[in-house]
Amino acid sequence: MDRYVKLPDEEIVSLVVNGEKEVYGQIVERYEKKLKRYIMTFTKKEEDADDVLQNVFIKVYKNLMTYDRKLKFSSWIYRIAHNESLNLVNSSFLQKVIALQDWLTVGIHEEIEEKIDSEMLKTQLKKCIDRLEIKYREPLILNLYEEKSYEEISDILRIPVRNVGVLIHRAKIKVKEICHGHSTSSGHSE
Repeated sequence: MDRYVKLPDEEIVSLVVNGEKEVYGQIVERYEKKLKRYIMTFTKKEEDADDVLQNVFIKVYKNLMTYDRKLKFSSWIYRIAHNESLNLVNSSFLQKVIALQDWLTVGIHEEIEEKIDSEMLKTQLKKCIDRLEIKYREPLILNLYEEKSYEEISDILRIPVRNVGVLIHRAKIKVKEICHGHSTSSGHSE
């Protein structure tokens, strides 16, 4: 299996589609942790995230033949994870109680990093981000923590690239407003 490690995703997909089914393990290995972290932005229950992740890998495997090779594979697999996560959220009471997991430990954007100098502030920032509507939180997470480009986010969320930029910009403003006005209600909304 070591000979497959350096192959691009798209080549791995071609091998699997052409009969080398055992190579699919490379896809799972490459995306398991990243996708689980992403799915955890929809639910705080690890067992729910594991179920969704399993569904994602089954769906990806079943649909490899229909994968459009013109698209970036990572965008395609994240889109499936996005849809499966929304299916979980929409099928339960979690719609109103979506919780953001401790993805802050993965890395912190430079703008915010200067202001974070203690665990207490990290916890407060997490609480602020938790309060974002999902339409703002999701593109922000994909960009800052999953390191997806605006184009990839556009593919994953199925929204125009220009909207991705607007949503991320507004998300940053809202996080700052929430964090700076968390103890008082602020009249500075859009």
